[in-house]
Amino acid sequence: MAEHFHAVMDRNIFRLGLSVEATSAYIVVTSVQSEDRAPAFQDLSARWTLSDEALVRALEELIRRDVVRTRTGPDGLVCYLAQPSSMWRPA
Repeated sequence: MAEHFHAVMDRNIFRLGLSVEATSAYIVVTSVQSEDRAPAFQDLSARWTLSDEALVRALEELIRRDVVRTRTGPDGLVCYLAQPSSMWRPA
């Protein structure tokens, strides 16, 4: 069975009080997912305009707040998947 990774950007992201970088990273994650692809780091980095270190920090912030979760695929790549806003943790 094929997996589906589709996600739609939830506008509640702007009310969560995240850093600009984390909010931007969320938009990049959902952009890749909207193409029904599992966003691995290299996919996100290709669309990211800041350093990879800034992307790592932004993703860590998203993970701490349960906005994004990680999953390791069968190919060993770690993917970053957007969670529904009902799962997000407030500050």
